[in-house]
Amino acid sequence: MTNLTIGLICLAIMVALMFLEVPLGFAFVISGLIGLVWILGPNMAFNYLKTVPYSTVASYTYCVMPLFMLMSDICTKGKLTTSAYNAARQWFGRLPGGLAITTTVASGVFGAICGSMTVTSLIMPEMAWPEMKKYHYAPELGLGSIAAASPLAILIPPSTPLMVYGILTGTSIGALFMAGWIPGVMLLLMLSLMTIILVKIHPDWAEKPDKTPMKDKIHALLGAIPILILIIIVMVCIWGGITTVTEAGGIGAAGAIIICMAQRKLNVKGVLSTIKNTTRMAAGMFLLLVGVQIFNACITLSGLPSVMGNWVTNLPLSGSAILWIILLIYLVLGCFIDTMPVTTICIPLFAPIVTALGYNPIWFGILTTMISAIGAVSPPVGICLFLVSSKVPDVGLNRVIRGAIPYLVVMLIALVILFYFPQICLWLPSLMQ
Repeated sequence: MTNLTIGLICLAIMVALMFLEVPLGFAFVISGLIGLVWILGPNMAFNYLKTVPYSTVASYTYCVMPLFMLMSDICTKGKLTTSAYNAARQWFGRLPGGLAITTTVASGVFGAICGSMTVTSLIMPEMAWPEMKKYHYAPELGLGSIAAASPLAILIPPSTPLMVYGILTGTSIGALFMAGWIPGVMLLLMLSLMTIILVKIHPDWAEKPDKTPMKDKIHALLGAIPILILIIIVMVCIWGGITTVTEAGGIGAAGAIIICMAQRKLNVKGVLSTIKNTTRMAAGMFLLLVGVQIFNACITLSGLPSVMGNWVTNLPLSGSAILWIILLIYLVLGCFIDTMPVTTICIPLFAPIVTALGYNPIWFGILTTMISAIGAVSPPVGICLFLVSSKVPDVGLNRVIRGAIPYLVVMLIALVILFYFPQICLWLPSLMQ
């Protein structure tokens, strides 16, 4: 049996384990180890297994993930995200579909704190839908906008999928973070514009809330200023080359703790409990990365990436056509699977092809993140649609899907714009010190 056949078998084993709901880290370890034993023999395979976990976990670069995860957890537990939502509601609530626009803006801010599309999909319905129901928002508008805005969390930095992409491809995480800002804000504005258009077409879908006194608006904005300043400081540190991305993550985590304790939103016990929770989550993430490294070694030794790369580059198609095929694969996978598994499965297969075609890996990282986000809200099985619907059981999934479709069109337009105008992604990274 050839090494290439072994690689394909191991890929099939990994996918089967994933659909059997084996934890993703273990699925990668098991399938990768089977392939290494098959190709190298037991002794060399287990020698590799002895060194990879330490070399992965001991990497200074990988420290960036638990630090940003801690920042996210502290901000969520300390209800700094609630302050951001309240400020957005006070300032944008009177616009047509103002509460839906508020949710879109708040999802963007929450994404700049959290970096997880799944968490955003679970938290925003609880935060936003009760207020929308109070003003008789149609579920198509309210829940559709919530589902569509949730993927902003993986596009606007700090984004966990972008961090993993940077680690696995050797691309600068700081550059990826900077590259995500303009596309993220562009998508946020386009989604907000679609909300206004929908309300103009269907005026009965949303009532205007009562006018908010300027005093209340200023008070709400003051409540959100600490978290906004923290986000700005972290991003300026990265963009200006003042600190490394890892150090910026440490500043963000320490700043979040200081803000929450100073405002008496968390005590020492609460901070320690949050650190414990973050440690558990980070352990699962590191297990995933260890598994990915073992699986990548198996796939690389099998020769599958180089064979695929040679085959694709010799196709009678343009580079753009090949890239659209790759993005279509991401889209299909993103409909069924969360962004993290899609990223970790596809990187070892497609990153060498993209490099061989001469495309910028930073630009490709943003495109794949965007297409994964689109897959997450694509009917009939987009994961964000199901998560949002699960938090509002009295509203049928079909109404959430119907409401998300106009926003899905907007996201596809945004993807096309980013594809044909790569400088939108690459301008900020080009200015980094």
